[in-house]
Amino acid sequence: MLDKRKMRHIPVLMAIITALLITPAAAGTGTAVNVKPALDRTVNYLLAQEKAQGRPLSPWSYVALAGTGQDLSNTMVLQSCGQQFYSLQPDDELNKYSLLALTLLAAGSDPYDFRGQNLIQRIRAAQLPDGKFADNIDRSGMGDKGEQVLLNAHVWAVLALHAAGAEIPDPYKAKQWLHDRQHADGSFNWYTGEEKSDVDSTGMALMALGVLGENKNSPAVRKAAAYLKSVQENNGGFASWGAANPESCRFVIEGLTAVGIDPAGAGWTKNGGNPVSALLSYQLPDGSFEHVKGTGGNAMSTEQALLGLSDYYYGNTVIERLRKKSTQSIRIIKFKPGETRYEVISGGQKQAPDADAAPFLQNGRTFVPLRHLALALGVPEQGISWAPATQTVILAGNGVTVTLAVGDNILYVNDQPMQMDVAPLLVPPGRTCLPARYVAEAFGYTVRWDETEQTVVISGQ
Repeated sequence: MLDKRKMRHIPVLMAIITALLITPAAAGTGTAVNVKPALDRTVNYLLAQEKAQGRPLSPWSYVALAGTGQDLSNTMVLQSCGQQFYSLQPDDELNKYSLLALTLLAAGSDPYDFRGQNLIQRIRAAQLPDGKFADNIDRSGMGDKGEQVLLNAHVWAVLALHAAGAEIPDPYKAKQWLHDRQHADGSFNWYTGEEKSDVDSTGMALMALGVLGENKNSPAVRKAAAYLKSVQENNGGFASWGAANPESCRFVIEGLTAVGIDPAGAGWTKNGGNPVSALLSYQLPDGSFEHVKGTGGNAMSTEQALLGLSDYYYGNTVIERLRKKSTQSIRIIKFKPGETRYEVISGGQKQAPDADAAPFLQNGRTFVPLRHLALALGVPEQGISWAPATQTVILAGNGVTVTLAVGDNILYVNDQPMQMDVAPLLVPPGRTCLPARYVAEAFGYTVRWDETEQTVVISGQ
């Protein structure tokens, strides 16, 4: 998602080394680097930049800030999301959709329902039969003859889906497609028709492989790590596009972290340092980072460096932290017609209880047994009432009271009537089943039908 080609002609100047805060670790474990002061300086720098500019930062800046745990509620992140959304085209690059999804997650917003659009479902639908996520959202390719050529489109789709807590339609094929694009030396290139080895693309590929279940012991990961180690510079850093730079250090740090390798460990520490200390050497006193030493602060280098620093500081990738944030703040419920087992993801924990009857489809709506739908929506046991004489259901929880009656297509939300196109049913041997969409929406949830999984997915705070 980065166009490093625009920067490859920047000349390499004399190095200006900033002060490094380094704490020696135990013998044989490499060098532990204290990145917190540098991380804080960069956060403050970016926030000050937004205020001074009076306009949104780049989307990646907000993803990086969220990755540090920064509260973005007083920033222009939602304005950025709106700008990204309105610039999307029907045949746009898939990367743009993935980046918007990540920015929404950084903002604490729902990429499953942003201005009426389910961005996650659109990204999922872009997976091709061979496992690749297409170059463009309409599943077309960007090659000269329309062929699929972008490795990064595949990588960022995998990462965006994972960050959103979404399932990849065919994870095995997605992983196999990546394996098949690995060069003999273990490297990857963002353009699949190019055999040249690329540090940044290799780091990105490792991030996706980590999400797809691979770790430091897998053959593909070992090959990629061996390649990166073979091109590591004496100061512990990395170069790409003809120049040593902090972005390449960032991708290596994130890639290694994603597969369980310590980027400041003994295996990645040379006499001159490791990828983390090399990254820090590009920081200026104001908290910004240079792309090439001696050229001054660079916006892209700064946001990318912050991503690498925070991943090292927290010991996992920003993708994992966004996933934890999204699954903790958003309750996700999945009911599949015909199956008694359903899923509830809340507070980052996944449960799979069994209902005493399976949901079913009728008149184009999914009906779910009363008690199980209510509990899944977070209604407490004491908030579930059934009046046999009037065949009326009352559900009360989170300040909302919903009242429905069997055979009646009027639903009451806090005594306010709302018309439904179906009515609750009483099915043998006397079980009450409710229309999932109307009840969930009454409690403030978003409901969608996942065509691929043939599942009703309910999500909300």
